[in-house]
Amino acid sequence: MPLGVAWLFVDVTAGKQGEQEAAQLRFRANQLHRAARAAAESEDPGEAATIHLDFALAGFADHALIDRVAGGAVADGEGGPVRLVRVAATPSGAPGPSQITGHAGLPVRYAQGHPALQCVERTGSVRATVGAVPAEQAREWAVARQWPADTVHALCAVLRSRGRTLGVVTFLRGGGRSSFERSDAAYAEDVAVRIAAALDLAGVTGGRDGRAG
Repeated sequence: MPLGVAWLFVDVTAGKQGEQEAAQLRFRANQLHRAARAAAESEDPGEAATIHLDFALAGFADHALIDRVAGGAVADGEGGPVRLVRVAATPSGAPGPSQITGHAGLPVRYAQGHPALQCVERTGSVRATVGAVPAEQAREWAVARQWPADTVHALCAVLRSRGRTLGVVTFLRGGGRSSFERSDAAYAEDVAVRIAAALDLAGVTGGRDGRAG
């Protein structure tokens, strides 16, 4: 005679999460590979830097900026405040390829303690988030940092080449997306290495984003 029903439950959360992380790693590795191939076909190393930036954005961030150290680079041990200039940025509004702002770049007057400046000082990645605040406060937070008004999460990765700091690449996420995690910082650093190499070459050859010499 049937006595009842037994229920057995299996928690598949860990397995699903592992599958998602593996898929994410494969996608990001593929993006790095595709970006490297596309950048290798570019005659202008400054343009190659923006190619790496554009490929990195897919599924990762909504906007990105490249700020370079005024004067080219800062060697380890050099003191004094660092000034940054904007050399490339993704367009705000409609999606499209990153735009190079010009040979000399546009000065950005970041306030003391800005994540990009912290990134240069530490020569390491810096994450920032606005937190749970009203929409108007979130907008003020983003605008004060000279980011698009819809930004709520930011990740800055230092651009390093030949033992020198060249600048910072900043990835930005809007509302409705999760904050950046450590795995995201590792990916951003991989992208930053490639962007830094291209910018360093631009500085040697006199490309659009660098200065000869």
